[in-house]
Amino acid sequence: MPGSATDPTALYRLRDGIYAPDLLIVAIAELDLFTHVARAGSVDVAELCAEWHLDARPVDVMLTYFAALGLLERHGEARVGLSPLASEHLVAGSPLDLRAYFASLRERPGCAELLSVLRTGRPADWAGATGARNWEERLAEADFAATFTAAMDARAAFLGPALAGALADVPARRVLDVAGGSGAYARAIVDRAPDVRATVFERPPVDAVARRLLTAGGHGDRIDVVAGDMFADPLPPDHDVHLFSHVLHDWGEPQVRQLLSASFAALTPGGWLVDHDAHLNEAKTGSLPVAEYSVLLMHSTPGKCWSLGELGAMLDDAGFVDVAWRSTAGDRSAILARKPG
Repeated sequence: MPGSATDPTALYRLRDGIYAPDLLIVAIAELDLFTHVARAGSVDVAELCAEWHLDARPVDVMLTYFAALGLLERHGEARVGLSPLASEHLVAGSPLDLRAYFASLRERPGCAELLSVLRTGRPADWAGATGARNWEERLAEADFAATFTAAMDARAAFLGPALAGALADVPARRVLDVAGGSGAYARAIVDRAPDVRATVFERPPVDAVARRLLTAGGHGDRIDVVAGDMFADPLPPDHDVHLFSHVLHDWGEPQVRQLLSASFAALTPGGWLVDHDAHLNEAKTGSLPVAEYSVLLMHSTPGKCWSLGELGAMLDDAGFVDVAWRSTAGDRSAILARKPG
């Protein structure tokens, strides 16, 4: 796979952060959030959700994004207060109040979609397509599955080699790429390590797309494709590395915990779990590009970008040890954890 002569991170950020400004418009024009926080001094997040009948997952994404923007200040996990920037420009009564400026765009379709997600917790239709079904349902459609898999394959062309380089010292004999889409990350790993074999575990019809792409690219002899549902079927045995690349961010905490437990059960003792994704810092105050990406995920999936602290705690609960973090490329990173043995 050819290397990149330039850094496309700015292009990733444009695509991944596309819904974030609409969420700020909603908070200003529909919720008047910053005026509310200013009058209270600080607010308890759980109480805010209960009082305004908002779902905890999208509210967490929203507050994390505003903390990364420098509009809110976190007081531990439970409370947020206002920053000087928001106090001066986003609060009723301020001589430099910009709320009307943002509210002039409140009719954007994405704003209505995000407000609905905040209130219900349910993902909007993928890309806001009128009359379409949400992302998870549409993956069962052959045409959408092929289009979506091609999109993720394009993303991986730059990210895959960087991930493979970051994992070069991880002992691996056989890698299981869980929900691996086109198998792009498995390809990058085996291309760098000639003695490693891999398996892509995907549900139909994506498995057929992966099988076709891997065969066409000359990887069919080193990368197998196994059809299955990662939530309903046991993970294939006899793998010493489990790779979850851009998978856990699509799901809520119960599903993430289920996947980590399934990995721990199937992984070879002494093997490694690798979560390759865009991760928030432990304080959930950044980075800003990851917080913006989390808004897209909140809009379109049941998930969000997870913080290092959140994933570390869940990995520990699942039985993993030696949790470590490594930067890769494009605002992504890898969290590694070992199964004792």
